[in-house]
Amino acid sequence: MHVSSPQEAFPLIGTVANPAVFYDGNDAFVCYEASMRSGRCNVVLKFGEVIDFRITPMNVEGLRECRYPVNPWAFNEVIGGGETARWQALKPRLWLISFNDIMIEVLFETVALISQDAGEGPQDRTLINALNGLKASNAAP
Repeated sequence: MHVSSPQEAFPLIGTVANPAVFYDGNDAFVCYEASMRSGRCNVVLKFGEVIDFRITPMNVEGLRECRYPVNPWAFNEVIGGGETARWQALKPRLWLISFNDIMIEVLFETVALISQDAGEGPQDRTLINALNGLKASNAAP
């Protein structure tokens, strides 16, 4: 088992705000503030076919106690961990995403960037707008 950066090149995570999250039992949506180096925007990711989803209170100092060696304010992918073995037929991926005061653990099949809002504002508002946009595009004939 080892931890590495995922192959996807999503905007870097900002170091101030915690994300807004919505999980419907199948898909998880995470809206986070991108870092200044990434253009200071809100980013919405969609994790599809989610097998397990957890939000754990853990600040950056607490990362030393994590069961995996994760980097702060980063996407960390666990490769070859025992947690994915049970679901091997689905070819799942395990990410641990570190924010300022929480860690998101997600075991999933797919991930995609669905929104990158150039305007700064609350992550919950950006997430709601992105979800409404998905709903409207799925309802259109």
